[in-house]
Amino acid sequence: HIRHTFVVAQDITAEEHVRMQAAMQAFVDNSLSKTVNFPAHATPDDVALAYNMAWRLGCKGITVYVTGSRQKVVLETRATAAEKEKATPVEAKEKSEKTLWRETKKPRPRRLRGCTYSINTPLGKAFITVNENGGDQPFEVFINTAKAGSDTAAVSEAIGRLLSYILRLESPVEPRQRLREIVHQLAGIGGGRPLGFGPNRVRSLPDGIAQALQEYLVDSGAEDDHSAEERGNGASHSVVPTAIGDLCPDCGEAALVNEEGCRKCYACGYSEC
Repeated sequence: HIRHTFVVAQDITAEEHVRMQAAMQAFVDNSLSKTVNFPAHATPDDVALAYNMAWRLGCKGITVYVTGSRQKVVLETRATAAEKEKATPVEAKEKSEKTLWRETKKPRPRRLRGCTYSINTPLGKAFITVNENGGDQPFEVFINTAKAGSDTAAVSEAIGRLLSYILRLESPVEPRQRLREIVHQLAGIGGGRPLGFGPNRVRSLPDGIAQALQEYLVDSGAEDDHSAEERGNGASHSVVPTAIGDLCPDCGEAALVNEEGCRKCYACGYSEC
């Protein structure tokens, strides 16, 4: 019988798998690709023994596969496929629901309450609104800067939409904790024209948004204001007013303004009509 002469991966033991790879590894400088097939009843100790043996025999690395541990595989026996089909409808339903709620966005109510914070940024004054929806949890964020239709306004709206989407996703992580992580990611992003000094320094639009969101978290009692000591007497540093325009396509500065029917950049001299 051909099966008795030529065995397949499931017919040999894990030790034989490892020794087969070691026999070839002795003549190859690079690592080899070889999968050690384990039966469905294999234990963590069985896998550990295979790794230890591979190390002792000089293998540079191995891969293990326990039968039935993955839903989709390249090759499988009829017995393994039959076991998968025996999965109960309840288990299948739980898996589908788990996938569904992680991709579902909460609907927006008709009326929400929130707070609006203003902060000077290198791209002009930004107004950041945080609305809540029950349980004093943040629900959405609106960011307005510059005039509607400008590139700066588009970037601000895009950031606000992304933040709102993150907050409205169904997740075991509460929205307030997600907002803390957003602050952590945006804070400190640098730009070409920072404003202010010390703790009042605003490095970029994202950094200014992070400061406004941090202020919201402090005001809502989510965390203490640890920066109070750093601010000294609380007096804010004066900011030298500068012309704020749209983003220049040439130098990237927010110095592109409409003038006499054309657009001119006061930072690099770029112009378009």
